[in-house]
Amino acid sequence: MTQTRTQIFFSGIENNSIRQLFNQNENKCPQWTPLSKIKNANKVRKIVSGNNHNCLIWKGVNNLEFYQTRNQPKFFTIENEEIKDIQSGYQTYLILTKSGKVFSLAENCAYCEIPLSDPESSNYEKIRPVPFFNKKENNRKVDTFAMVGWSNYFVCKNGKLFGNGFNKGRLGDGTSNESKNLPVLIFENVTRVFGGVKGYSVFFTTKNNELYAAGLNQYGNLGIGNSSIQKSPVKVPNWKAEDILDLQTNDGYSILITKEGKTYGCGNDEYNGFATSKSTFTEIEELKNKKVVEYSGGSRISLALTNENELFGWGFDSDNQPTDQYGNINIQKPHKINLPEIFQNNPSIKLKITCGTQCIYLYPSYNNCLIQDFQKLFESKIFCDSKLSLNENIQFPIHKIIVESRTNLQISTIEDLLNKESFSKQEILLFLKWVYFDEITNVDLLKQIFNSLTLSYPPKNTFQKDLHDLFNDEDSKDFTLLIKNDEDEEEDDKEDEYEEIPVHKIILLTRSGLFREMFENTTEESKSVKDYSGKSIESIEILIKYFYTGKIELTADHDIQLIIEELEDLIEYYQLNENSNILSQLNEIKNKL
Repeated sequence: MTQTRTQIFFSGIENNSIRQLFNQNENKCPQWTPLSKIKNANKVRKIVSGNNHNCLIWKGVNNLEFYQTRNQPKFFTIENEEIKDIQSGYQTYLILTKSGKVFSLAENCAYCEIPLSDPESSNYEKIRPVPFFNKKENNRKVDTFAMVGWSNYFVCKNGKLFGNGFNKGRLGDGTSNESKNLPVLIFENVTRVFGGVKGYSVFFTTKNNELYAAGLNQYGNLGIGNSSIQKSPVKVPNWKAEDILDLQTNDGYSILITKEGKTYGCGNDEYNGFATSKSTFTEIEELKNKKVVEYSGGSRISLALTNENELFGWGFDSDNQPTDQYGNINIQKPHKINLPEIFQNNPSIKLKITCGTQCIYLYPSYNNCLIQDFQKLFESKIFCDSKLSLNENIQFPIHKIIVESRTNLQISTIEDLLNKESFSKQEILLFLKWVYFDEITNVDLLKQIFNSLTLSYPPKNTFQKDLHDLFNDEDSKDFTLLIKNDEDEEEDDKEDEYEEIPVHKIILLTRSGLFREMFENTTEESKSVKDYSGKSIESIEILIKYFYTGKIELTADHDIQLIIEELEDLIEYYQLNENSNILSQLNEIKNKL
């Protein structure tokens, strides 16, 4: 099996100009430079970049890598925590964990934007906890956050919005001059806050399904129909929180993306995508027929990525007005940007984009191959062994062990409880998407279904933990993998000369192309299959556990070098998902030897 080798690409902005990026000469592609020193691009969850060409990279569960232009990279791990998100301001990076704690990586000269009690001692050498949120006695657990230039905004799990950093009327706390080192309360009943790497205002949504804005507004970049500064939050008319996919505020302009993929802009005419001043959010003409799935804005640069991996960009340095050197193309409006060849030839690779103030990073979207495999199983509807029947008119073919292990309920019980309600076929379909691959697209609906099933919401167990529990459930395993004992290879092929690994058949065919093909081409209801890879039972047991957990686990008792070599062969033998991260895990283990 061939593994797609992906990379992270960089485009630097020289003298704050984006001439090279927007060159329209067909013989000259943008200067995308592969970053070879950043390894395992397929493990990257997110990249954020602030001033200059610095960037912070989140890999795996809780690993961070920090790259600076003139210094050696630094590697950090937040112990006993699982990272939920990372954000970048102008000179500060913040990290949010799933437990609601906040950590800071900051340069000491950026004291005003660091939410620490002693910011003067900060530097890029150490990640530091933010006491305001991390101390137990404060009881402030953060749900989501955003960084806007030199200011930070935190939405706690109780809906309270706090902010700190530079002010001058843009913090939204009703004052105009005094900057705040420690966070202050700005608003309540908030659900989400939006940022921008060099912005001067803030947007947030509320539990009432409304959009609010505050801050500097000299170009009409708050979208409220005027250009007056707003020291306190004001409602942005004509917008509902539920319709917004993303919103970013940058240097005098703001860009809003809807969940339908429509793109709207307002503010400074040089950067808002219109070349015309707008004080309310207006749909950008050049992107009307495109479905934008991601947006990233730098100081004066905008990039929009479509669902078809098309990249559009606009914006320029105000000191370098567009001339004929740009091919008579007005770069104040979006136009298509050439991608690196590796992405042009691999349309299946979904992309991510990050704009800093002076650079752009392009990298493959993180794929959880465990989730991906079960999503394919759900969509294919193959190997179903049961049905979920509701109200006589609704029937879904399902895999019994998956549905029952995820809900801890028998199929008959699920049917009885759901039949008491009037759920539509589409609503049950959304529920099953959570069951099979953890997708949550309608929280209110899922809460309603969970309540009908007498289950607590949010779900206590994640998808991966549920599969790990299934791995430990020996009683429910319905299949046996027979492994040949090498010492008996000259003997007759007798069943008692094989060692046994009990498994769930559905896990084998979901995770392995070999078994999927094998079971697709036979109607035999066998209870076992022989492994002909010739590898040790230790290596195969490790791989089988990986099928359930997505993790390679080795101990000091293993012959690690031999195990690695055998696993590399087993990847091809078992035909694993080409997006599998098993090779990158093995490479990490090698590097530690």
